Amino acid sequence: MAMSAVLCGCVTVQGPDNTYRVGAQTTRTDKEGNSERWTPAGEWVSTKLPEAKIERRPVWYISTQESGIKAWRYGFASESNFRYVDPNAPIVSASAFSASGWATYLIKGKQDRDFIVKRVNFSKNAGPETLGVLEGARGDWRFTMGNGEAYSAQSYHLTSKGIILVRSATSFTSLPSRSPGAVLLPEGWSFAWSQKGDLDDTRMLIIKKPDARTLLEPNRFLIGFYDIDKGQIVETIKMNVLETQGTENFSNRLYLLSTANGPLSIAIEDGLKNVTVRNLKTGEKRIAFERDAGISMLQVEQANTGRIAIKAGVGFSDEFVYDAEDFLATGRKAPPTN
Repeated sequence: MAMSAVLCGCVTVQGPDNTYRVGAQTTRTDKEGNSERWTPAGEWVSTKLPEAKIERRPVWYISTQESGIKAWRYGFASESNFRYVDPNAPIVSASAFSASGWATYLIKGKQDRDFIVKRVNFSKNAGPETLGVLEGARGDWRFTMGNGEAYSAQSYHLTSKGIILVRSATSFTSLPSRSPGAVLLPEGWSFAWSQKGDLDDTRMLIIKKPDARTLLEPNRFLIGFYDIDKGQIVETIKMNVLETQGTENFSNRLYLLSTANGPLSIAIEDGLKNVTVRNLKTGEKRIAFERDAGISMLQVEQANTGRIAIKAGVGFSDEFVYDAEDFLATGRKAPPTN
């Protein structure tokens, strides 16, 4: 049985399969979020905006849920997502993103800082693999693999297929690996306040280096993208980040996303003066927004199709890029007309 309500001058009718809104324009939306409008010609037409013909790849967000994990894509119905519960014990932490179809997670052990490290190919409903045991002691961490090999670290970062052990501010070990061993970052560089995206897909660590030219510029940093396979920095950008609020500042000013054509960075650069879109594989870049007085806000979101949308605070208004990949290729900020 349909139910109706009056909202903001329009009538909303809830049917078994669709929600209808009747006002200046009549629309219907199904349970999956697909929306159509009724035309004067007497037919339903999709309200979905056109998209550029670009190859898209799925990227999932990973979150802990009900003693397990949920791998989900923004805007998708539940059948397009994955849920997984480990048979042993509650999952207490998991990697944040996945472009690989894998997730690495921690199972609570016997002590407060004692975890079993596992990974699972959730997209193929595979069984879990145990990578090792992570134990915290005297402020540090110790990771022991199944073969008994042990590695010490000051902190760690979960990737979709493994774990990065941060040995110091300038060195790390990535596991599992064909040849495990400590890797030194370039001289003068250290790990950034947080890592972004799926490292096992982008293969990029985000690192930082002070870039103050005078004592009045303590918050200027160079941000580098370090290719862990090539062992070199492939790109650097200039950013202003307040060191005492580094994690929060940095998280809201730089995004790193996986695409079929290479990792895409979207960041507030040159202090706070512009938002630049870069493909770190091809070297392509294009400035999306620019303002000498500074960009006040940046939001980046992947739609359910994989399209990357950008919103930025420029002066007293918000400005948008409909499709970051299309913008990088053509300079077009609005949806295509085709």
